[in-house]
Amino acid sequence: MTERDDPRLPTPRSDEDAALSFPDLPRLELDELLTQLVDRAQEVLGTQGRLRGLLRANQLVTSDLTLTTVLHRTAEAARELVGARHAALDVVGPTGALVEFVHAGPEPDGTAGTGGARDGSRLDVPIRVRDEIFGHLHLVGGRFSAEDEELARALAATAGISVSNARLYESAGRRGEWLQASAAITRRLLADGDDGARPLDVVARSMRDVAGADAVAVVRPAEDDGPDGLRVEAMLGPEGQARLVPPLPQHGSLPGRVLTTGEAVCVVDATTAGDLGSVPWPDLDVGPVLAVPLVGSGRVLGVLCAARLCGRLPFSDIDVEMAGSFANQAALAVELTGARAEQARAAMLDERERIAADLADTIVQRLFSVGLTLQGALAGLGGGRAADRVRATVDDVDEIINQVRSTVFALQPDAGGDAVGLRDRLLDAVAERAVRLGFEPALRISGAVPERLPGGMVEDLLSVLGEALGNVADHARATSTKVEVTAGRNRLVLDVRDDGVGMGGATPGRGLTDALRRAERHGGTLTIGPCVPSGTCVSWSIPTP
Repeated sequence: MTERDDPRLPTPRSDEDAALSFPDLPRLELDELLTQLVDRAQEVLGTQGRLRGLLRANQLVTSDLTLTTVLHRTAEAARELVGARHAALDVVGPTGALVEFVHAGPEPDGTAGTGGARDGSRLDVPIRVRDEIFGHLHLVGGRFSAEDEELARALAATAGISVSNARLYESAGRRGEWLQASAAITRRLLADGDDGARPLDVVARSMRDVAGADAVAVVRPAEDDGPDGLRVEAMLGPEGQARLVPPLPQHGSLPGRVLTTGEAVCVVDATTAGDLGSVPWPDLDVGPVLAVPLVGSGRVLGVLCAARLCGRLPFSDIDVEMAGSFANQAALAVELTGARAEQARAAMLDERERIAADLADTIVQRLFSVGLTLQGALAGLGGGRAADRVRATVDDVDEIINQVRSTVFALQPDAGGDAVGLRDRLLDAVAERAVRLGFEPALRISGAVPERLPGGMVEDLLSVLGEALGNVADHARATSTKVEVTAGRNRLVLDVRDDGVGMGGATPGRGLTDALRRAERHGGTLTIGPCVPSGTCVSWSIPTP
């Protein structure tokens, strides 16, 4: 028996039986498992791709420290990450009002909400900076899944960190700008001041630049307007030019409140702050307002005010903090202005005293000698025309001697009496305005000033003088000013002449109207007219007892 005929061996299979075969049910299960495996692999690949997209978006958002750039990149990265047609990002302020809005992609058909949830073709996600809601990210134009919402929230968290870093970077930059401005203003104020700019104008312009303000004002107590008056010493408007602002009351105004309390005031929106009071820019539509005191040597010298137009961002905590330090430079400017005015007054008094001594010791003695010589010659002439001419010359010399003596008396600050007190106050008033004018006005006192004048007349005279010189400084663009106080018989006249551009067709302002009222109160007059060849002449005249 051969090996092929052995029944114990398996029967050889034909070629038809060589292929594998499975039952139908197990084969279906295997196909499903393979399909699921392929789907899972595709999901893994898709998820991996979206994670890579999230990483790219995070890298794009965190690659810059400029806040505006961070916001724009966040909106664009979010739109690409979830496949939205339009992305928008709004920034809310401390009061919840919209302060900034950026978007990416074409405008949507509807308006995105702020609910912070996924709703069909709209996805809203809040952006938080620590525990504060900085703004909201709105995605429109797509069928957003739960995974899209998770990716958007993850990107929003990264954006919150980037916003926080951008704020810190911006704060550091702002501090640096404030410190640089303070150092620059200190160097300029301590310089000789030969550029002609007033210290307070320099402070106002620097404050406007570094604080990003649209209007800045320096307000100080107005001693000439009574104890309740405030004068705007320097004012810059949105156009960057100086503006003329009427005086403010101390009670019921923002500067008066800061001057009284000595504490800074910062409001987000002046239109909603009902108890803010009067502000130095009544004709401007301002929103954020900041006012800090000018603290000098133990007292508040004035108030530094800054404002931004409605719709702009409010002043930050850094601005409030650094503005207080910057205000110290303004206080230095105020004290420096007073010190320079006092120095100018002292120099002027010294010069007047020297001139008075020269007149008394030299000119008067020589004139007196000439008069005696002429009188001796007159005795030998007898009568006739020549003698009459010599006699008239002697009388003229005597009159000149009397006028020189009167001038010497007016130039001496320590001559005593009420009249000298008035002269000193006139000298003080002129010297105080010298820095504001940019030059020293020429002062001349003619005639015998009455020994006594009612206190109201003296105060009105000084107030009118200050107002006239203030108008010259603010409007005339003059290079010289002459002040003359003439005491005639029962009359006192104040003349202020400048070589400026003149008034033209302008109507006298509140200050000159007040000067007219002061003149009429004493039965006097006020006249305003042009000077020859140019300028304005203000003449204030009142009767004296």
